[in-house]
Amino acid sequence: MLFIVFGFYSVKLMSASPYMVTTHKIGTYREEGTLKHEAYLEPNDLYGYRLTMDNYPIPLVDRFLLTYTYRSQPPLSEGSYHIVVKAEYYVNKGSEEIVLWEEPLFDERGNLTDGGFTAEYVLDMKGFENTSKRISSELGVKRLKNRITIETTVTGTGNVGGREIQENFDHTVELVRDSTAELYYFTDTSKAEKRALTETVRTEKDASVLGITSDLGTAQTVTTVLALLMLIPLLGYVYTSRAPKDELSKIRPYVVKGAPGPVEKVVELKTPKDLETTFELIDKPILHYIEGDEEVYAIIDDGVSYEYRKPLPGEGKEAN
Repeated sequence: MLFIVFGFYSVKLMSASPYMVTTHKIGTYREEGTLKHEAYLEPNDLYGYRLTMDNYPIPLVDRFLLTYTYRSQPPLSEGSYHIVVKAEYYVNKGSEEIVLWEEPLFDERGNLTDGGFTAEYVLDMKGFENTSKRISSELGVKRLKNRITIETTVTGTGNVGGREIQENFDHTVELVRDSTAELYYFTDTSKAEKRALTETVRTEKDASVLGITSDLGTAQTVTTVLALLMLIPLLGYVYTSRAPKDELSKIRPYVVKGAPGPVEKVVELKTPKDLETTFELIDKPILHYIEGDEEVYAIIDDGVSYEYRKPLPGEGKEAN
């Protein structure tokens, strides 16, 4: 019963993890980059001189005022930024774009202030149109296309919930010139990223066995050892309760009860094997009887008794 009890606890505890893993939120980090755009227009009676909208009529736009702002929360303690406004001139080769010329229109680098920065640039669209015509003429490509992109990269370090973080932020905005609709518009003018910082805690589990509480690792070891100790007497009982081996099993069918009469000579046989060999040679019944505290197996032949004797067990007399 003790083996079953401790064996049950051992198997149950061995299948359990010794640790409990929990995840805690220690803080959140957010960063955002936004491009604001405002158009300076050609003289007109509809919109006036300055305009901010999602789509701009190409014939009216003289230039754009671009204002890019980046902020982080909590603010990065250290960091730098790099913002580039560049023009690309390309043609399409099947589904592939081949860039024939590229030039930076604005390039600024600097350090973050209070976890952010603001950069301004005036994009002269009339001047850009004239430059595009000149480059197309110099390259000799009539179907030369162009695009303007604003690329921003920010790197820095900060502290969130007592943990140091390293951040990399990339943001690309494109100014699209839709010749079919005769409109300018900007894509992806805002990008925000937010993530939660977590901490994983591993706690050692406790286990209770028969009212005794300890850590799970100790309980696993103790219950396994006790189960093995309880198994020893169980194995001993199984071993000792086995039926004894019958040394005369081969000749047992030829044994009969009875004692011999007077004989002229007695030959002592030392082992059951000697008795078996003698039986095979003489081929006569084997008499079995009790004499004193001995069990006797005898084969009688011409007045000679071939006897194998062995001591009776403790209860031999009563049993026989």
